[in-house]
Amino acid sequence: MRAKFYSALLLVLVLASFFHMQAIVLGVAAIIIAMPLKKHLTALKPVRLFTILIIPIVLGLFAGFSNDNYLIFKDFYYFLLPVIFILAGILLAFRLKIGEFLKALVYAGVLTSILVTSISVYYMGVGSLSDPYSAHYAAGIVGTPGPPIALAALLITKKFNIRLFSRFQFNLFLLINAMGIYMCASRTYLVITLCFLLLLVADKVKRQWVIPVSFMIVMLLFMVPANFFRATETSTSFVDKLLGSFNELSIGNYNTEEEINTKYRGYESFMALNQYAQGDTKDWIFGGLGKLVDLKTFLRLGEDTDYQYIPVLHNGWLYLLIKTGIIGILTYLILFLRLVFINWRKYANTQEKPVIKLFAALTIGCIFSLFLTNYIVTAFFNVEMSILMITLGYSYLNFNYLLFLTEYNEPPIHQPAY
Repeated sequence: MRAKFYSALLLVLVLASFFHMQAIVLGVAAIIIAMPLKKHLTALKPVRLFTILIIPIVLGLFAGFSNDNYLIFKDFYYFLLPVIFILAGILLAFRLKIGEFLKALVYAGVLTSILVTSISVYYMGVGSLSDPYSAHYAAGIVGTPGPPIALAALLITKKFNIRLFSRFQFNLFLLINAMGIYMCASRTYLVITLCFLLLLVADKVKRQWVIPVSFMIVMLLFMVPANFFRATETSTSFVDKLLGSFNELSIGNYNTEEEINTKYRGYESFMALNQYAQGDTKDWIFGGLGKLVDLKTFLRLGEDTDYQYIPVLHNGWLYLLIKTGIIGILTYLILFLRLVFINWRKYANTQEKPVIKLFAALTIGCIFSLFLTNYIVTAFFNVEMSILMITLGYSYLNFNYLLFLTEYNEPPIHQPAY
């Protein structure tokens, strides 16, 4: 009964994030965190590592104390999201067994895949199946990375011979989630899918530094101008949008209205970097919650409103830099890259237990996905990506618990649900 309750909560959270119902997503996370647990405070100890993320927030709060109170509160809220969702994932590990959690991920992916396909067909007809990108925007679909995570859970468990479903169910769910990724027509979800697909073969690489370094190279590619990848001006196909992604994100000081509109994210990033460079030492080190980025011109960013000053950026790394300074960037990089290297050593070890490699793969995949998509859609501070952070928290707890069992041959007093 308990397992069904928490599995249902996870499904509700994913569906709510699909429609960007922030209040419901946060409400579900709050229920997971607040529900009574035997020696609850002791169970919260594993989250201590991630409370480090609060340090740059507090420093940024003091640095920006003179800014508008509402904007300060708004930034504080966004920066707390990763801590909240990772904590919810850690506590879920005490309430849902491994198989129950993984099945819930798959079911969530199946439901959202069916949902996005049904909405597309309802609004655009059967033709949406051949042009999901147009249907995606015509229907105003928001989305959630449920299908990519579900596909990853299916393929990684298959890789390590961990059986969750019958062969027929496995193939059916694999097909439905693959269809869901296609129908979402999201470049962000494609990046997430590729992160996990690469992990399926990454452990075959003998040198343990190759994959982390390759990941950093990919991140750098996301940050440099690449006008070679240019979509045709008249095309609205998903393939052309995909090819035009690098051009759209190219950072530059664009002058014409057309350039600014077509490369808005790159222009926004340039203005943020320019403002950071012109700041004083306090701004460079600590940032300042509540800061606004000056675009130097009025742009139509809402339905009927022009903005010159914006409180939030699409580029989550620059958002973090402006609001919490270099301290915030270093905190995120050191914390999560350390987790990547720890998990990678176990994942690349051919002698390691399959279940430990499973959670190592999920941890690495979630971190890589968050790192890359944070450059595009502020993934760490976006309710849409809550399932990634919850999966990260769940995997982190189980990975360390299973290592404890392996090394000391005895379970800790307060163990997760198995």
